[in-house]
Amino acid sequence: MLVRPDVRPGLVVGAGALYAGLASLTRPLTGAAAVAVAVPAAIVLVRAWRPLPPRLRPPGAARTAVAWGVLLVLAAAVELVAFARQPAYNVASPDLPTLSVLLDPLTSGGPTRFLAWFGWLWAGWQLGRR
Repeated sequence: MLVRPDVRPGLVVGAGALYAGLASLTRPLTGAAAVAVAVPAAIVLVRAWRPLPPRLRPPGAARTAVAWGVLLVLAAAVELVAFARQPAYNVASPDLPTLSVLLDPLTSGGPTRFLAWFGWLWAGWQLGRR
């Protein structure tokens, strides 16, 4: 059964809200939280990996992709160094905290945790669509 095109955005938002609601209930640093992050990340990576046909590729897309790739690699390197300097996987280093530790006061629970999950899913969906 096909869904009418005018209903699809609502279904996507509803599915994202449902997933964000369920994922926001997971405890940080658990297997359930890791799976909750890995599933949408894998979906976005698979969607983003497919090359666009040349007629749909905007001019300068390759340069933009390289610039974003370099930025993401640098951000991941900073996060990995911060993670490696932690005394334990669940104890942050005060000298170089990870981004998740810095955001912990906002994302520790409640509506802000749900909003953070929903925003992360929305950003991933937008990046994966392009």
